[in-house]
Amino acid sequence: MAVHWFPSPRGAREGLRFLALAALTAATACSNGSAPTPTPTPSASARAGTTITVTEKEYSLALSPSQATSGTVTFVVDNAGTVAHALAIAGPGVTNAHTSTIPPGGRARLTVAIRPGSYELWCPIAKHKELGMDTRLQVRGNGSASPTPGSAAASATKH
Repeated sequence: MAVHWFPSPRGAREGLRFLALAALTAATACSNGSAPTPTPTPSASARAGTTITVTEKEYSLALSPSQATSGTVTFVVDNAGTVAHALAIAGPGVTNAHTSTIPPGGRARLTVAIRPGSYELWCPIAKHKELGMDTRLQVRGNGSASPTPGSAAASATKH
């Protein structure tokens, strides 16, 4: 490092100002001028909900798992049968949640906000319910605020 001699106090002040300006410039060049942004933590409502697989065939419904905790539940419905099926669900706060018709070998998703209680799941096509495509799902509380009941979304695809 070179040492400079300033012959007058004015020169020394200008030299110090220069050094201060150089230090400030270097410090701001390494910054974008904003405070660091903290990494957000997902809220309970943003976390993934429960997924239940429903296997449909002539003429039964199998749930895996067969119980759930209140909150958002996505039913993944697999039609393992040889005729078209669908899935409908009703229970506390849920009255008209259902998939579209699922072709043989097809799959559908139905996402529902549920609360504690007993829910009936069935195939709403023709007389499939009466032929045995009807089951129940017990939902227990999760210890936090209940979700808004009744909201549902559905989609169907063929594999």
